[in-house]
Amino acid sequence: MLLRFAAENVMSFKNAVEFNTFPSSKSHSHEWHKMDCGYVTALRMSAIYGANGAGKSNLLKCIALLKSLVGAEKMGEADIAEDLYFKLDENGKNTPSELAVEFFTEGKIFYYHLRFNRQEVFEEELLLSQKSKDIRIFSRKDNDINVSGDYLRPGGKDDFIEVFMNAMNRIVRPDMLALSFFGKYYPEELPAVKEAYDWIRRLQVVLPTMRIGYLPHVLDGDSEFAELVNSIMPELKTGITKLGVRKEILNEDEVRGNTTMTKAINAAKEHPGTPQMLMETHNNEISNIVVEDGVPYIKTLIAVHTNYNGDDVEMKMDMESDGTRRLIEYMPLLYAILKRDNVFVVDEIERSIHPIMIKTLMSKISENRDAKGQIIFTTHESCLLDQSIFRPDEIWFAQKDVDQSTQLYPLSDYNIHKTANIENGYLNGRYGGIPFLSNLSDLKW
Repeated sequence: MLLRFAAENVMSFKNAVEFNTFPSSKSHSHEWHKMDCGYVTALRMSAIYGANGAGKSNLLKCIALLKSLVGAEKMGEADIAEDLYFKLDENGKNTPSELAVEFFTEGKIFYYHLRFNRQEVFEEELLLSQKSKDIRIFSRKDNDINVSGDYLRPGGKDDFIEVFMNAMNRIVRPDMLALSFFGKYYPEELPAVKEAYDWIRRLQVVLPTMRIGYLPHVLDGDSEFAELVNSIMPELKTGITKLGVRKEILNEDEVRGNTTMTKAINAAKEHPGTPQMLMETHNNEISNIVVEDGVPYIKTLIAVHTNYNGDDVEMKMDMESDGTRRLIEYMPLLYAILKRDNVFVVDEIERSIHPIMIKTLMSKISENRDAKGQIIFTTHESCLLDQSIFRPDEIWFAQKDVDQSTQLYPLSDYNIHKTANIENGYLNGRYGGIPFLSNLSDLKW
C-alpha cells in the first residue's frame, strides 16, 4: 500500500508537496476502504482532480519517474528527457530535485528518500518506519554509503561489514541508486532492501500513452479472471456479451520477413510460457505470442456480440470503439485490485470512456468489501464526485499557487456533510481545483 509520496523542485512542484492515503478523523463512511498497514491505516482509493495544467498528472509522472530510476542500471537509462527542476524559479536550476515515498509491504513500513539531478545522486536513504522511532537501513551522502549492520544478513561480523561497505563505496557510482544496486545484486545480504526494491518495481503506473497488452494470454490461462471479466462486460452495455481468445499454432514460415513478428517469436522461445506483446501490429488486433510445451501460439482477443437471433457473432477488436477498448484494457487492473494487493496509479482514468461506464467501474471497486489492492488516479470526470463511491478524504485537488507551483490538498480539509452534493460544489468552485477563465465578454467573444 502506498502511504505517502512527496516531491520537491521537480516538474511543477517547487516546495515540498505531499500526497497521502491516510484517513481523516472527519470522515467515517466506507469503513471497508480502510486497510491496516502495521501501526497505521491507509485508504485503498484516491481520486485527484484539477484544472488542465494544474499539475495533477505531474504527481503520477513523479511516481513513474521514481519507479523508472529504481529499475534502471544507471540514471541515464531512466530516459529523463530534460532537466526536471521547477523552471519558474531561478534558484531551481542549482537545487537538486527530491522524491520520497512511504509504503507498506511484507508487514513493514518503509520510507525511501532520494535527492538527485539528471546526472547523479546526492543523498539517498531507506528507513524502516516505526511508531516511536524510525530505523535507518542505509543512508548515502554523495558516494559515502552506510548500511546498518542489523540489516546485513551476516550480522555480527564487524570485519565483513567493514569490507563490504568499503567495496560498496568504490563500486556504486554517482549515477547509480544504492537501492537499485543492493536490491538487484545483494538481495540475500540485504533482504530488507530487496523488499523495498521489489515493491517500487511492482508499482503499476498507467499513463495515457501506455497499453495493457497481455490480456489475451491472461484471459486464456486464468479461468477465474475470465469469469470476472465476462460477468462485468454485459453490465457495461458496450454491445459485447463476452470476451474470448482465438488460439492458433503459429506458422513461422507465414510470417517470415515480418520483423516485429520474428522478434516476438524469438523472445517467446527464449522465455517459454511468457507472453510477448503484439499491440495493434497483427492485423490491427490485440495479440500475444507465447511458447507452450515447445509450440509457438498466437493468442488473439476477440469480442463476442449477440445478434437478434441470439447467436454469437465474433468481431475483431479494431471494430470496437476507443472507449470500449480502453474499458477492456482495464479488466486486468480491476481483477488485480479485487484479488491481490497490487497498487495501481492511473492517469486520466476516464479517457475515451462514457461517464456512466467509468462510474460503474469505480462503483464496483468501491463496493467490494474484500478488495485487497489500491488504486490512485487522476480524472476530470465530475460524476465520480459521489459520496456513495468515495470518502471525502479519498478525493484530492491539485491547484496552482500564485508562483505557478502545484499544491495538493484533500476534500476532507473542508467540512463536508455526508449528504452534500460534492459534484455541484466542485463545479461551482467551492473546493478549488477547477479552471478560472477570463470573462469572455471582456475578450469581445
